[in-house]
This record gives sequence, structure tokens and C-alpha cells, in this order.
Amino acid sequence: MRNNSVKNLDAAIYHNVEDLFSVIGASEENIEKLTSAPYSYWRETFKQLIKKPLAILSLIVIILIVLFTIFGPMIKSYSITGTPDIFDANQSWSKDHWFGTGGNKMKYYKGLDLWTVVWVGARLSLILGTVVALIDTFLGIFIGSLWGYFRRLDPIMIEIRNFVNNVPSLLLYFLLMAFLQPNFWTIVFLLTMFGWIGLAGFIRNQIIIIRNRDYNIASITLGSSPRAMIMHNLLPYLISVIVTVVSTAIPAAVSSEVGLAFFGLSFTPVKGDVTLGQVLTDATRDEWMTYPYLLIAPMVVLVPLTVSFFYIGLVLADATDPKNHR
Repeated sequence: MRNNSVKNLDAAIYHNVEDLFSVIGASEENIEKLTSAPYSYWRETFKQLIKKPLAILSLIVIILIVLFTIFGPMIKSYSITGTPDIFDANQSWSKDHWFGTGGNKMKYYKGLDLWTVVWVGARLSLILGTVVALIDTFLGIFIGSLWGYFRRLDPIMIEIRNFVNNVPSLLLYFLLMAFLQPNFWTIVFLLTMFGWIGLAGFIRNQIIIIRNRDYNIASITLGSSPRAMIMHNLLPYLISVIVTVVSTAIPAAVSSEVGLAFFGLSFTPVKGDVTLGQVLTDATRDEWMTYPYLLIAPMVVLVPLTVSFFYIGLVLADATDPKNHR
């Protein structure tokens, strides 16, 4: 009797299983098939980036400014190396001079077409900012990596950092410019002389934090060289910081050149060597309260350029962080 009950119960369970499930077997073709796309770091970074409408707008602004620095002076083909009285000074916006002309009291750009002057200046400012940013980033990563990995460098590097932090940079610039000839590479040297210190210190701190993790200790135990450790185990974890620093260093260098030009430490604007800093500085010599277009013209380029680069830097900081990916 008991055996019959057990058999009936087993039959009922088997019957219910048959109703609920159907065996479809195994397919050799689908065993290795992935249900989702493989993870790609740069694809996920791009997805995070395009989710920000302001980031797309900032990229468009930067691209437009770069294009105008190339083709803008060709649209209105005026010379910026002619005699100061080649045009009527203090002429506001017009169909012939879209940004107006330089004022009577401007030293270098009196009467010149500001549309041409501003875009030529923006071109050189962008080139200067890019060169300075790349040099600062390279030195910051290289020196910061060595500083974080080889702790014996601490006494030397800390003293250098203390010296830079305690001596006003403007004082150093004045002293150096008394002995140097103002030109493009002189300004690059001034801006990169200690510009890498901040990034190097940050890289050093991050490497100290991740240097003693298990996989790094295992690599050291297996005999990995310092170069391999830095290049393959440490720096890849800092790529988001590196990308962000590069994007924010360009407008920072452009702004620094504006400061140098205001104090007369930038190169003299002759032979077409024009920067936005020089245009702004020369505009302040005129009655810009009476003729506000003198300042508005270069600021129309400088402000969107700076804001767009800094916003892109902030967005890239989040987009390149693997923790924000799926």
C-alpha cells in the first residue's frame, strides 16, 4: 500500500515537471555564444560622454573655434602687420569689420581689423596651450611615477615642491625674463618650468596607494621590472586622471599667458606673433568703457574656449572612470 502511494506521488511529480518544463537539449553552436557584447573600455567611455548634452555642445564649440582659427582670417583678409593707421581707429562692428577695429590708444593693434587679429591670436594661444599641456602632462606623469615608485626620491622632490609653493611664481617669471629673450619657446619654458609639480604630486600619491595591492606584490615577487610595474600595473589605473589633466591644462595655459601678457612678460606682438592675452592687454590701454567691443571681441573667443575645455575635463573625469561603466 505504501509502495503504491510513493509510486503515485512520483508519477504526479514527474507529470507536473513535464507540464512545466520541456527539454530542448544542447546546441554546440550556442554554447560559446555571448548574451551581451564584450566589454570595451573606450566604447563605454564614449557612451558615458554622449549622455551629457552639454559635453556635446562643448565639443562643438571647441571644434568651431579651432576651425575659425584656421579659416577665420581668410574670411576677412586684412593684414595684422600693416601700419597702425591703415583703417579708421575705434570703429565698432560693421559689415567690413565684424569685431570692429583697434582703438586710437592701442599700442600694437590701433586701427587694425579685430576679427583678423583675434582669430590669429586664438590660433597661437591654442598652439601654445597645447604644447604647454602636453609637456606638463608628460613631465608630471614621468616624474610622478618615479617619485611614487622610488621612495628614496622623496627628500629631493619634497624640497623642490616646497620651494615652488613658497616662492611667488610671478617673481620667478620677472627674474627669468630679465635674462631671456621673449619668444614662443621662452613662454613655453616659463609655463612648464614648474607646471608639472601638481600633477607629479598627485600621481605620486596615487601610486603609493595602489603600489602595495596584492597583484602588484605578486608582480614584484615574480621579478617584474620597475618599468613594467609602472607601465602595466600602475599607470592604467590613472588614465582618467591623465585625460582630465590634459583637457584642463590647455585652457589653464592659455589663461596663464593672458596673465603674463598683462604684466608685459609675453613676447612682443611683432611679425604676426599675436595671442589673445596680448589683444586683451592692448585693449585695456584704450577707453574700453567707452568702446566695450575692444574687450568683447577677444572675450567672445576666450570665455567659450576656456569654459568648454574645463567642462569637457569634468565630464571626462567621470566618463573615463571604470566604476561608472556597466
